[in-house]
Order: sequence, then C-alpha cells, then structure tokens
Amino acid sequence: MNPQIRNIDSTNCLTQVASECTIPIMRFVDIEKRLNQQYAEDEKQLRKNYSEQNKLRPHVVRFHDLEREAKAREERMARVLKLLGDEKFLDTRRELLKGEDVSKEVTVFVEEKLPLWLAMRAIVEQATELQVVDLQDALEYFKVKASRQAIESALASHKETFETKVRNREKFVSLKR
Repeated sequence: MNPQIRNIDSTNCLTQVASECTIPIMRFVDIEKRLNQQYAEDEKQLRKNYSEQNKLRPHVVRFHDLEREAKAREERMARVLKLLGDEKFLDTRRELLKGEDVSKEVTVFVEEKLPLWLAMRAIVEQATELQVVDLQDALEYFKVKASRQAIESALASHKETFETKVRNREKFVSLKR
C-alpha cells in the first residue's frame, strides 16, 4: 500500500478520535454556560415578579376583604329576603327573565325555606338585644312558626352565633361579636 494513504488514514482517525473527545466536553461546557445564563435570567425575572407582587399585595388584601364583606352582606340579604317574603322582590327577578340589563342590580339567590336560627339571626341583627318572648312575637309577625322550645333549642344549638343573658327572670338574646 501507499504509505501516504496510510498516513492520511491514521491522521483522519486521530483527528476523528480527538474530535469525538472534545465535542462532548465543549457541548457540556456550552450547556453549563446556558444553564448559568438561564439561572441568572430566571433570578432577575423572579425578583421583578416579587417586586410587582409586593406592590399589588395591598390591593389583593383589599379585594379579599371586600369579597368577605360582600359574602356576609349577601347572606344577610338572603335571610332578610326570606323573612320578608319573595313577593316584594319579584320585579327584579322578572327583569332578569325578560333579559333587560340589570348588571347594576344586586341579585341574591336564596334557598326555599329559611332555617329557624337564620330567621332569628336576621331579626336579632336589627336590634342590639331582644327578649326571647319578643323574638317569638317577631317570628310570628314574619309568619315563621316557632314554639318557645324550638327557639330555646336554636339558641342552644347555635351558641357561636347567639348570646343569651338572664336579668330579673327575663331572658335576653343578642348576637355574639
């Protein structure tokens, strides 16, 4: 064989081996460099995110406060609505069914029957303190049938909501604060 061809083959072979050894090292170094760059960029963006979150945090807290307040008001409105009767509020519902723009209107969805303790709560919310006998009369006025025993049972079952006090053999009920 021609020695020159052999020399070229061995040079090609050595070059190829050398290339195979250095290419992966170069690629791993490139990958490491890219990873470091990616980390630095992610850290920079994360700092911006945290900074923006800190600026928005008071607004988010206010939003959640408003949501809690709205929920409490909606629950109270539902109790009042059931206690007063649906008839008074049918006009708003009819507008909804007609498809008129009532986006500025407030609508409350209620269950069919108001539990006794919620009816009691709606009434007691309007007075700082009531005698239990007056509460029973108020329930009767709003056409909620409840015996004294049922009222006492509701008061005992919902101690987290109602506070009772006895003065001069008369029992008073108020909401817990």
